[in-house]
This record gives sequence, structure tokens and C-alpha cells, in this order.
Amino acid sequence: MTSAGYSQSVSWGNETKYGSAASPAQDLGAVQSISPAEKNNLIKVRTLGGNRDYKTVIPGKFEISGSMEYLFQGGAFLRQAFGEDTSTTATVDSGPKIPMAGLYKHVMGSAASPGVNTFPSFTLEFTDYEDSGALATTANLKRTFVGCRVNTLKLNASVDAPLKASVDWMAKRVIVSTGAKTSITSYTTDPYVFYEGYVFLTTGIATGGTPQATLKNNAVCQVLGFDFTINNNLESHWYVAGTCSVYDSARSAKVIIPKGRDYDLKLSMHYKNKEMYQRFLGAVTATTDSKTMNKFQVMLDFVKTGVPGTISTTLQYLRLQAASCSFNDITINGAPEDIVNNDVTVFAKSIKCYAYDNDASYK
Repeated sequence: MTSAGYSQSVSWGNETKYGSAASPAQDLGAVQSISPAEKNNLIKVRTLGGNRDYKTVIPGKFEISGSMEYLFQGGAFLRQAFGEDTSTTATVDSGPKIPMAGLYKHVMGSAASPGVNTFPSFTLEFTDYEDSGALATTANLKRTFVGCRVNTLKLNASVDAPLKASVDWMAKRVIVSTGAKTSITSYTTDPYVFYEGYVFLTTGIATGGTPQATLKNNAVCQVLGFDFTINNNLESHWYVAGTCSVYDSARSAKVIIPKGRDYDLKLSMHYKNKEMYQRFLGAVTATTDSKTMNKFQVMLDFVKTGVPGTISTTLQYLRLQAASCSFNDITINGAPEDIVNNDVTVFAKSIKCYAYDNDASYK
């Protein structure tokens, strides 16, 4: 019978050893799409003394990559993109802080992310669950992707959609079976939506616990949307000897490593006054392009419950803090009968992600 997307499922689990399959028992969120791409990299061989056809076609490197989109309901998967979950800005993946009963503070994106050997990886299960009766163990297609790492993660919000996470990932190998999907506990909270978001531009000192009240004078209040991207610049490697590990298949990548991190942040808003353009030139007082540029911070808040900076047992919010920022490009267009738009791209030296919730561990 023809497969239908509503009967497919996606789940994931943290790997304690890179490339060793973990139980994919965690919820990703409200998944909107997933697109695994697997490639045999076939090698076509011709030979002297033959004819114009190929002599043979043999399998080459086995490559796995994929993308997926989900509506953001919880922060656990963010650790896979940033590299660590800790109560401070240290590089040690030490787990969250408990500021009060039932509430956990997660900090991700330290100045020096964990190295290659300690960077997190995950197992991803994608099940085409077409039969739950007598054929449940024979008619279903379950693909388990092992040794997955996040290449890029984008968080996007606009006034006409919930907060969306888009992920590009790479994996070492795939295991196929026909069993039933892994049982998971799904998120019960609704996805974050645009009216739960805030954007602040400030030159003051701010952290994950800075109250919004102290940032209100730096609020950007005509934001239409934003796109934040973290890119780990993953690189895969194969070797002549094939595999020396029980966790690899013969043709799979032997390692997928993260390299230097890149951050991009785009803000789309309605034009309000010339200050944003002067910041782009280098300073609020600038009258033309400057030799130096004053740096600033961009704070992006998404709040489910409570008030950021005011600790309570019901507090649940996500804060992205882009530090030492400069505007890279700006577009201020005009057309009859249109509200003037102001689109800017921000480059940041580093970005930290603060998440307050009731999740005891992102591992």
C-alpha cells in the first residue's frame, strides 16, 4: 500500500560513545519533515580491450546526510548543535544547574566548544510505520542512523508561524529493520510562537539571568522575523583500510568531525529611525562609514512561562545571546504603498544559548 507521512515517526537518543547506537527514545518536537539522503558513490569501470560499455559498476564510499524540520517545544536537542550542556560557560559537559526545585538552567555555546572526541553525537530513528497489526514486525521500514552529528541548525521565527528548528546532519552508518517504532514520551507543551519572542540590542552586560525589565530600553519592537544559524562545518573521512572499529560498516565514514563554528543572524523588521543604519556604519553617531565599529549584543528571548531573570518553579524560556556583534549588510527598500522594511545580517564572535526548563539532563 502507499505510505503516508502521518504514519511515520522520528526519535533520537544521545550516544555515550561516538558511533555506538543509542536507544532513540527522545522526542524531537513537532516534526514537519525529514529527508535522509544516502549515496553509494558508485564507481563505473571501463577497461582496455573491452567495448564502449562499462566493464563493471562497483560500490564506493557510503555517504549519509539529511535534513529535518520541527516546531520547537524543548531544548534538549540544542546540545547536539552547540556541543555541551553545563551550568556555566565552561567547556566541560557537566550538566545543568538547579537554581530551585523543578527548574534547571542549561548553558550551551561556551567560548571553546568541546573538542572532536567529546563533541556529542546521536542516533536517529526514522520509521515508516504502516502496519500495527499482524504485519507490524514485517511490513514496516525502520531506519536507524548511527553516529549522527549536527552540521547546521537554524532557528527561525516569524509572525505567521511557530518557532521552527531546521537541522542538517551527517551520519556514519544506517541499520535497517522491520520492528515497531521505539516508544517515546512526547512533549506536552505547545510550540513557541512569535508573540512569545523578544529581541534586544544592548551594549550593556547581560547574561541568561538578566531580567527583561533592564533590557526594555534596548528592545527592538518592530521585528517581523529572525533567522539564527550555527554551522559546525562537519567533515567526513574515509581510509584505505576500511574499518578498524566494530561500530563501523565496511564502506561508512570512519569519523565525522566538527571544525570551526560559524554563526549567522538575520533580522527582518520595519524601518523606524536612522539609528540602525548608523550602527551599520559603525556607531550611533556615525555620519559615514567608519574605520572601526562599535560592538553590541543581540538577545533573542522566547518565553513559555514566567519572566526571564526572575527565577521561579514555573519558569520556562530560551535565550540566545549573540556577543560582540557587528552588522555585515543592511537593506532598506522602498515602494509606493508599502511599509519600509529594514533587513540586517549580524555577525557575532560567539553565541551562547540559555535554556530554563524542567529537563534534568540534555544528555
